Amino acid sequence: MPTALPVSAYVVLGLLGRHDGATPYQLDQRIRQSIGHFWVFPRSQLYAEAGRLVRRGLVVERQEEGGRHRRTLSLTEEGRHELCRWLAAPTRAITEIHDEGLLRLYFQPQACEADIDADATGAADTVDAIGRLAAEQIRAHEGQLDEYGRLVASGTLPAGSPQRATVEVGLRFERMIIDFWREIAASPAHLMGEGGAEA
Repeated sequence: MPTALPVSAYVVLGLLGRHDGATPYQLDQRIRQSIGHFWVFPRSQLYAEAGRLVRRGLVVERQEEGGRHRRTLSLTEEGRHELCRWLAAPTRAITEIHDEGLLRLYFQPQACEADIDADATGAADTVDAIGRLAAEQIRAHEGQLDEYGRLVASGTLPAGSPQRATVEVGLRFERMIIDFWREIAASPAHLMGEGGAEA
């Protein structure tokens, strides 16, 4: 049995478990319409991972003899067994947040120009930068919240299904992070108080 597969391998196995006989392009579209909202998975990684799984005997690849010579991918019995083993195994993995907005907020204030000193002008510039960042993040997260809302409204994720539950987490997270950035936008100068520049 293959061991030490990366999580990206299980993304491909899981997709094929739900959409057997799909082309890599079709899998990429499925990612964009589903798990891509909470698990970044570049197309190049999908193609590379599918190739590795074929070599390991967990996925079989078939190519059309005529037409566009499309490649379709399917789970082997061993691949299905590996997917089921992974789904049943306990995990202590925790959520990782890769949020550029939070990263930019963390590194405020920074004197990014030689003529800006840590004086009133520099502080005002930092407050303005934080306010702009907050406004940008509110718009971005409201857009993502709308996208999750469209997914729910589309009816493709039945209420009570595991797939709908993952989208519900996305909805809750977006509402929470929007509230956070609204608090920042309401009083960016508060972050410049005592200890605001400590890191």
